[in-house]
Amino acid sequence: MKYWTRQDTQHWVDQLEHRIEDIEYYLGETILWCEDNDIYRDDAVFACMLMTVLWVSSQRGESLSKREAMELLGVPDWELVEDEEFILDPKHMNSELYDLLEQVCQKLF
Repeated sequence: MKYWTRQDTQHWVDQLEHRIEDIEYYLGETILWCEDNDIYRDDAVFACMLMTVLWVSSQRGESLSKREAMELLGVPDWELVEDEEFILDPKHMNSELYDLLEQVCQKLF
């Protein structure tokens, strides 16, 4: 049996920090993309941000729950959301973020 070490804890913390940094970076890029494309409707911007969080997690090979996504996006009462896995459709696994954002907006408009 392998015991959890201080080094394991440090690695876990480092991965968590990198995940948050990646999500923050790409959410910033998403906001800029929305502005550049005149996307200002709250539902459309939220859908793009949600897709971004899901895409980043997918690119990192990490699972994401619906509850966690809502928490990351600062949704009120996020703790009431079902804690089930949120999965990016496999056909989008190799998609670029901006292509996904365009598809999200096409479905909304």
